[in-house]
Amino acid sequence: MSINQDLENTVMTQRQGLIVYLNSVSDQYKLRRFGDIVYFSKKMAYCVLYVDQKEAAKILATLKTLDFVKKVAISNGDNIDLSSSHIEQQITDLANAAEAKLLQEQEKSAEQLS
Repeated sequence: MSINQDLENTVMTQRQGLIVYLNSVSDQYKLRRFGDIVYFSKKMAYCVLYVDQKEAAKILATLKTLDFVKKVAISNGDNIDLSSSHIEQQITDLANAAEAKLLQEQEKSAEQLS
């Protein structure tokens, strides 16, 4: 279940993350009027901008028309499954994969010694 799904029945404002790729690093300050900048990468020249979910589509269209913006994408943060059963399954899968890799390496080293 996503965080926004949990917050649907509360009075808190739901937010949407937008990833905004910029032409220049200095253009990040121009985005402040659209929402809250929560992360900025100088190296990759992009911002993570949070806006009200009700206005996200309108802001997305506006950002795409700006000349200092290369590309705008919607964040997939709401699509992440944070349920404990899903996380436990991922951990189990990783443990099984690590164990299988370890067994392969042991068999390989045993063959080299023979």
